[in-house]
Amino acid sequence: MAEEIIQSKIKIKNSTLEDIAEIALNSLYPNKESKPLLSVNDVSGNSGAKTYICHEGDVPKCIVKITESESIMNSHPNTTARVIAATKVMREHGIAPPILMKGADFHIERSAGTSVMKDFFNFHHELAPPEKLAELLAKIHAAPTHWYAPLKERFLDRDASLGAILRPMPPHAPCWCLPWSAFDTGMPVLGVGNPDIAASKKILELEIETGVFQKIMQCSAFFPVSEPAKRQVVVHNDFKPDNILRDPKTGSLTAIDYDLVQVGAAVMDFGLPYTMWLGSRYTTFEFRKAFIKSYLIASNFPASDRNVNDMMLDCEVNTIVAFPGLLANIYDAEVPLLRGTRHPTAKAGFQASGPDVSPTGLELVDLLANAVQKVRSDRKLINSCLEDGLVMTMFKQEGFGSKSLNSWLKEMQKNRMLRLFGIAETEGADLFVSQHARK
Repeated sequence: MAEEIIQSKIKIKNSTLEDIAEIALNSLYPNKESKPLLSVNDVSGNSGAKTYICHEGDVPKCIVKITESESIMNSHPNTTARVIAATKVMREHGIAPPILMKGADFHIERSAGTSVMKDFFNFHHELAPPEKLAELLAKIHAAPTHWYAPLKERFLDRDASLGAILRPMPPHAPCWCLPWSAFDTGMPVLGVGNPDIAASKKILELEIETGVFQKIMQCSAFFPVSEPAKRQVVVHNDFKPDNILRDPKTGSLTAIDYDLVQVGAAVMDFGLPYTMWLGSRYTTFEFRKAFIKSYLIASNFPASDRNVNDMMLDCEVNTIVAFPGLLANIYDAEVPLLRGTRHPTAKAGFQASGPDVSPTGLELVDLLANAVQKVRSDRKLINSCLEDGLVMTMFKQEGFGSKSLNSWLKEMQKNRMLRLFGIAETEGADLFVSQHARK
């Protein structure tokens, strides 16, 4: 039987830890006069919301999440509607823990266990074995998708010009990734902490004005090819170590934080891991292959070597257009798609680029599309990309013979914009960071 949600009109933003503990106790033990002591720890990430875990002794009892109204992720009614609908489905599907209390600017949910995060980029694999993580992701992708269709129509109606660009696109096109394309709010997610709503809006406006938004959204070279990668599923969009909890009694894993959940191509949930804990910077080819195989088996897809490799290649291609990926809007130095145009970046108040740079954002789409096509038609290049990562392979092989692509990658290196792919800022550093994972 589902727990009854306590409704409250109080606000707790800027409250003390003691006040938060008291409110949490009232949600956990509403009818109990004598209540135990709770300790409260701030575990907030970079989404703009404040998050606290409350412990009774050593046992995590609940999570308190305060909405940040000025965050890009929480400042639009379309976001609110999407998160409410997604969270409801995830709870009904047994993935998300139940809500205990809803307040004016917060909610409290029962804890699903302890963190399995080793650090921001890595799991404790003894607590979260890769096959269990793969099974959890497959479970998320098996959740019902019906709730999203009316919301998607609302999002497309928000901006007629944007809707006209996107409506013809197939459902597996990467353009549907919300933190990247922002067709729901007009505000793509920027860098750490999402610092500047005005900058975010301006970036999208300029991408549309220059034509680069339409060009990359319609570029089929970046579309997934394999059926498991193309299929429409509930996408978590933030599947990383700090969003996974483990039940200490059963060992089962649960995903939390549904700020970015949507319906889209399954490959969306691999672009972020492939630039973080699952990429060649941190794991071996064998590790990634085992993970993808476990995911395919759990998703009831064929899992031969060819099936696994086909999906792995789709995952690598997605790192170009994923959030956060090679062409994302998260970097201080510049927004790659707006090269050649003066524009704001993720660093508040910082302007980048100008009319004299080469290649421009429009040219980059063609350069990278050609690179992907070269890879897909060359077995040797495919094997290199699966072993070392697509971006790493492009970098090591000097843009596959393209001087323009190679010069841009070198510039990205100097600007610390390839660090997610294990490429250091200087030529003398150890470029191939994934070697460390093999030791």
